[in-house]
Amino acid sequence: MKIVPGVQSWRNSNIGNSYTKAYEYDREKESHMMKNSEWGAVAYLTQSQYGRNGHEIDINNSSSYITGNGGGSTNASSASGVTNAYNTDTGAKASTTGNIYGIYDLSGGASEKTASYITNGNSNLYYGSSFVSRTADTEGSEGYKTLSTKYATVYPYNITKDVHSYNYTSYKSLGYGYGDAILETSRDGSGNTSWHEDCSIFPCTTYPFFIRGGGYDGGANAGVFCFNSTDGSEDSNNSFRPVLAF
Repeated sequence: MKIVPGVQSWRNSNIGNSYTKAYEYDREKESHMMKNSEWGAVAYLTQSQYGRNGHEIDINNSSSYITGNGGGSTNASSASGVTNAYNTDTGAKASTTGNIYGIYDLSGGASEKTASYITNGNSNLYYGSSFVSRTADTEGSEGYKTLSTKYATVYPYNITKDVHSYNYTSYKSLGYGYGDAILETSRDGSGNTSWHEDCSIFPCTTYPFFIRGGGYDGGANAGVFCFNSTDGSEDSNNSFRPVLAF
């Protein structure tokens, strides 16, 4: 596994395999697939004076999924190949700091799976069998966050009406989870209500896993505050990001 610019991102891996690859990468540095809390930490730094100071980063609009590409604007239309390379002045505007020392591909490119999900018992949780609990959590009226681990976060869902908006509302009503750049940066779990009008689709039913950032064709709906859902299967549009803790 490599983190390099100017190549096609690693896709077509189900979420369980992605989790395992990230976990096994470097155990001395506790490598693991990014969680929502870690995505949130980067998103807030990007928004802060230490990053872009409220200015939204440009989208990676490469339909070829080339890493480090900059589209030249926050809502650039998709294009094959490289629009602006990471080490150009325009390309660097797609990084979290506006220069080559920032983090790239948090808006557009390939959507990124995170080790974050709801335990609603749906059969698609099988795709994450390397790290998820596939038994539905039925505590109270919402499946509650009782099954999180050091490397994966479990979110509540509405048992009586397992749909995007209701699951989001259940999460918000329970009063925990702030810091993941979801609740405090969005108004609803179905629409484009996140900061900068990024996409805000909370997991439900057959889509129990989180993905972040949006795709190359997401336009203004993509961004560091974008969250969406996926079934966890092999997908040519989705990639993942490893994290080192040391």
